[in-house]
Amino acid sequence: MKPKTRFDIKTEYKRLHQTFPGYKAAPIIGLTNGHPSINQAIIKAGGAPIILPPHYQADWLVHQLNLLDGVFLIDDHPQDRLLLRLAEDRQIPTVRTNLAMLEAYAEILVLEATSFMEAKQLHNRILTLDSHCDTPMFFDQNINFASRDPKILVDLHKMTEGRLDATIMVAYLEQQGLSDEDLLAATAKADRILNEIEAMVKKSQAHVNIAYTPADLYRLKAEGKKAIMLGIENGYAIGKDIANVERFRKRGVVYLTLCHNGNNQLCGSCRDNEEGLGVNAFGEQVIHEMNRTGMMVDISHAGEQTFYDALNISTKPIVASHSSSRALCNHPRNLTDEQLKALAAKGGVAQVTLYNGFLKEEGAATIQDAIAHLNHMVDVMGIEHVGIGTDFDGDGGIIGCASASELINFTRCLLKERYSEEDIRRIWGGNFLRVMEEVQKV
Repeated sequence: MKPKTRFDIKTEYKRLHQTFPGYKAAPIIGLTNGHPSINQAIIKAGGAPIILPPHYQADWLVHQLNLLDGVFLIDDHPQDRLLLRLAEDRQIPTVRTNLAMLEAYAEILVLEATSFMEAKQLHNRILTLDSHCDTPMFFDQNINFASRDPKILVDLHKMTEGRLDATIMVAYLEQQGLSDEDLLAATAKADRILNEIEAMVKKSQAHVNIAYTPADLYRLKAEGKKAIMLGIENGYAIGKDIANVERFRKRGVVYLTLCHNGNNQLCGSCRDNEEGLGVNAFGEQVIHEMNRTGMMVDISHAGEQTFYDALNISTKPIVASHSSSRALCNHPRNLTDEQLKALAAKGGVAQVTLYNGFLKEEGAATIQDAIAHLNHMVDVMGIEHVGIGTDFDGDGGIIGCASASELINFTRCLLKERYSEEDIRRIWGGNFLRVMEEVQKV
């Protein structure tokens, strides 16, 4: 008996839609109803319909969904409900309608599917890096990074669904007291969190690894793996011992945020800093040591005086790993146009963050608000000095881009804004990694 061959959309697509001179790739639209009028409507709208045979296993559907650019549903049966849920997880454009509205919805779907197809192809060609996430804040809730864990916004499944290649996962330290005991405890906590990140990655090392350099990121993408880089949020972690800078750098920390919400032993914060404190003498030593050892100086959360002090002290470009524009949202965590210009003049980078309160002063922020901030920062700084730092799992997440699984939506918006592929490559980490490479040349 002839063995059964496994149905595969990619194979069927190649068989049914062979290329020829002048051929233009069409978005692949999955159907569960083979009615001739549905096929005709999809083809007329510019799509390539593929009929999915009945199947109810999620693993099989996931495999096929990775090859689809859109889903068009008519019938309501169990496979459709599972298919719809899995498609929505992956941001695949989906339409469910009746035969009477067939042609109108087919045109809408194919238009959206074309945008999704272009974004997917672009993500295959470029490296995508989120410069700041706080997932370790949930380690005490028994999260499972290898699953699609509902408690967190960044995990292996969501990174895959949103086609995110890499993220910088930080050891966040809430600002506490400044006694010797408090400072020692802060250093110990930073080490513990970094250990926990490394242990989490080790459990899934067939699919994800720690990256220490930009070259590591590109290598892991070529190997089909996701990448995690290590950061520390709050210079509180350094304690009173400047040797901790080199020690943290040697274990792979790529950047240190000088402070968080509240003044620390290095500098003044943008919050609870009525005196307008900047970088103190010890903080200056720490910045010089960061330059020497190849660790990036991050001024997100810093007060204005600290920002300008750090910019003047550092011999290398500095970054704002997750900060937006104060001209569009008057929050002390955001950067003024003058700060943005000063940062760009020294070769630095500011990463738009997806935190509601830093994008919009009132109401719920959407992905369009984030795009508005990005556009403004590009206008002020130039395309070479902007990027994306979501702050996912640190209260980041907005309508239209609520988790790592939805980050491909950001790329679709950039394409609609007519950013070029090179521009999008810069935004999605190219600029940030340029600074990292320069800083790591020691």
